Amino acid sequence: MEKKVMATFHKTAGTHHEGAKTLPQRHLISPEVFGKDQERIFSTQWLCVGHQSQLAKVGDYFVQEVVGESLLMVRDPTGTVRGFDNVCRHRGTRLCEEKGGQSRGTIQCPYQAKPERFRTFL
Repeated sequence: MEKKVMATFHKTAGTHHEGAKTLPQRHLISPEVFGKDQERIFSTQWLCVGHQSQLAKVGDYFVQEVVGESLLMVRDPTGTVRGFDNVCRHRGTRLCEEKGGQSRGTIQCPYQAKPERFRTFL
């Protein structure tokens, strides 16, 4: 019989080691360090941008900015949650300015007033 090992939660104060230090402040405020983090971590890993409850019904959407990019999360007509770049592929215009809402059909480019055929990244 295999025995399961449960992870134990340790409070930070209880895990302090003599001589341990935190990162210097420059690592927390440096645009260069942040740029490297964006490139090496945020651009290569899955990130949580919201919760499925924000897209309860077909047509619900919300906009979230991640690493300087505007993303559009939508529950499509099949009930699947999809993610898109929040930009018209023809003109580069922002598709949704509102933080969220309910689409009554299609999301259209405000410049061309044409329904957008999205290139999904999910």
